[in-house]
Amino acid sequence: MKRGSIDDLKKVPFWSRVLGLLCIFGWVIFVIATIVFNYAKPERNTILTQIFGIPVRDYWHITLGDLFVITLCIGLIISLISLALNFVLFRQHKQHIWVNLVILVLSCLGGLSLYFFGF
Repeated sequence: MKRGSIDDLKKVPFWSRVLGLLCIFGWVIFVIATIVFNYAKPERNTILTQIFGIPVRDYWHITLGDLFVITLCIGLIISLISLALNFVLFRQHKQHIWVNLVILVLSCLGGLSLYFFGF
């Protein structure tokens, strides 16, 4: 049987599939949060905006800012559940830690700290 075949996929345990799907779903939520962040953050004042007298928004858009926090919290909760599931599933081996979950947790915490403590 060659590596990466359909038979290998059928042999993957149920909880490993759940872990993979939660990881993918967490990253999708994080990408949505970064898109919302782009529209919610205060605008930068540049030379062109000063020359042409274009007004810039120097505050967070309230509705989009709330949506940004909500999506980051959902992503953080999903990634923490996935990380806990990872530790439970692979506690005997201690060699199979999904690093992308740790990166996702740190990214969500960084985004929340960016929103609450300054931009």
